[in-house]
Amino acid sequence: MDLIVRHGEREERVRVHRNGTGYEITVGERTYQVDAATARAGLRSLRIDGSHHEVAVRQIKESYWVSTPSAAGAVSVTDPLTHLAAQTHGGKGRRRNEKVAAYMPGRVVAILAQEGEAVTAGQGIVVLEAMKMQNEIRAEHDGTLARVHVQPGQAVEGGDPLFELE
Repeated sequence: MDLIVRHGEREERVRVHRNGTGYEITVGERTYQVDAATARAGLRSLRIDGSHHEVAVRQIKESYWVSTPSAAGAVSVTDPLTHLAAQTHGGKGRRRNEKVAAYMPGRVVAILAQEGEAVTAGQGIVVLEAMKMQNEIRAEHDGTLARVHVQPGQAVEGGDPLFELE
């Protein structure tokens, strides 16, 4: 599974692959072998390339507050399609008309909102399956779902319109 992880100004592409009882995690060009266990609610015990680490993780809205003995901070985790959508639509918070297109070929799995419905920033609108992963395409700003261009089961190509927000 590929993810985009952001902490402050730092942004990394992270690939997570289940490897037997643990995980192989690639951050940028570096790969780590990680075993993880839940010590108690919110506390994770990690063995990263043989070294032991304890990390507290608490979800706050759509991000996570991660604390280690030496540092703490907010970390956001998004899938690559949602990340690309955010990059192509510039600043947040501005009300505008927005046409959201598929960022890669895939198949529409579900429509989560109806035309004419008021939606909020971060609300899921369309579920798109691409490369055997289901990705929820979300509204980038508050508005009204003006038009849905797809239906469940429909195949789409990169650039095909999915929905429009006003």
